[in-house]
Amino acid sequence: MALASSACGGDEGHASGPGLDIERSDVGAPLQESNGSCPLTDGAHSFNELKGSLENLPVDCVPSWTEAQLSDGFEAIRDTRLQALALPDQPDFPRRIPWLEPENGCEERAPAAVYILHESGYPTPWYARVQSRENGGLTLVTENEPDGSVSWSHHVAPVVRVGGQLMILDPAIDPGGPLPIAQWLSHFVAGQVDMAVCRDRADEDGCIDATPAVPSLPSMVPSQGIRGRLITEWRVQELLGRDPYRVLGDCPPWGGCPAEPAPDPNLPPTISRFASDRDVVVWYPLYVIGDNFVEGLTTVRIVGNGIDALAPISRINKRRILIEEPYPSGVYQVTASNGANASQTVSVTID
Repeated sequence: MALASSACGGDEGHASGPGLDIERSDVGAPLQESNGSCPLTDGAHSFNELKGSLENLPVDCVPSWTEAQLSDGFEAIRDTRLQALALPDQPDFPRRIPWLEPENGCEERAPAAVYILHESGYPTPWYARVQSRENGGLTLVTENEPDGSVSWSHHVAPVVRVGGQLMILDPAIDPGGPLPIAQWLSHFVAGQVDMAVCRDRADEDGCIDATPAVPSLPSMVPSQGIRGRLITEWRVQELLGRDPYRVLGDCPPWGGCPAEPAPDPNLPPTISRFASDRDVVVWYPLYVIGDNFVEGLTTVRIVGNGIDALAPISRINKRRILIEEPYPSGVYQVTASNGANASQTVSVTID
């Protein structure tokens, strides 16, 4: 998948420990030091009004949780599958919040997580929002993207307070557990950023409303709401060579399930479909999605437009083959083989 500037929905970067390069914005309104009360009680506030440094975030504004609530709440948002998130063509397959599609969608994931926690009786978390001062200034290295990394302009996740420490609940960054805010930032912040904690808004439209917002699931509109993120998450699992029914069902990468059986070199591979890095049309690079592909054995023959050749394979695992050779637009016949054992021949139109 091509590295894109997105809004995690953005463009965002890495940091480390106490020396985080997170400086106060000259434009940001001063935030009070922690003194046991919340300074943000005087009406609506935008992100630009409140943005500042990590050290000056108003910790006492953020709801207080116990250690037990932190552990249990994190597992709830990471693991809960909701019927409300089942896609129309998969009504019997409830889905989790799309944590396995980190390139886009934090502005849908965070409110969905807050909704689950609110409905489960936890003190309603706030949102920790970070915005890069540079285009594409936030970068996350992740095994959940085909390219191995994503770039954002901003990122947001639920935040709570435990014993005076701001803790982030963000399985897209680390499914292993909640993170202290500085450690969370260290995964993706490299340059200067502005930060705020927001009670009511996870997006760029605001931060704190005049009256508290009631948590709700994000819009299910396919093109722009969480449903679109769920569709993309499914496709990304295919491009990674994972079985979406498995990893989006009962065996997520953090679930501790036994590994899938290895491919069988004595059986033919199968081809189910083709995809590109964006999957709007099939173009460059070409992903062959199927099963029983064997590294070092499986070959792919592409025939059409005067071409009859074995395709150079860039990456392969049991369920996915990546071909980075550019082919002219046209209709091709594709066959995968494990030695003498060949798949069915499948037609693909490359645009």
